[in-house]
Amino acid sequence: MKIGELAKQGKVKVGTLRFYERRGLLPSPIRTDAGYRQYSADDLRRLRFIQQAKSFGFSLREIKEVLRARGRNECPCTDVVAIAEEHLSETNEQIAKLSLFRTELSKALRIWKRTKPSKLSPGALCILIERTMDTGLEQ
Repeated sequence: MKIGELAKQGKVKVGTLRFYERRGLLPSPIRTDAGYRQYSADDLRRLRFIQQAKSFGFSLREIKEVLRARGRNECPCTDVVAIAEEHLSETNEQIAKLSLFRTELSKALRIWKRTKPSKLSPGALCILIERTMDTGLEQ
């Protein structure tokens, strides 16, 4: 199949395929006498693998390492599990930080809604934020 057909079936742009080829994620395809790239069903399967791995948060570098291991006839599944565990740990850390942020922002909003300043304070940008900076959220 030509590059346009692979892009369509893989639900990516042609430029993405060329990028993946330059980065070594997709092998250089054979070319027709007219110079057109000719892709196989294996290329489509590989493209779908790349897209699925990306959906799990794998970086292109990580995906390339998995593909290289497979190319050496090694089972990359142990590496995939290790990468996924690291991503899960990072995700849990981000969720914890976001949860703390949500709590702090909710506290600030409750305080700010009670304060309701009606005029500008001399030299202040916004008394709500500045008061929070000075006193913290324990009010």
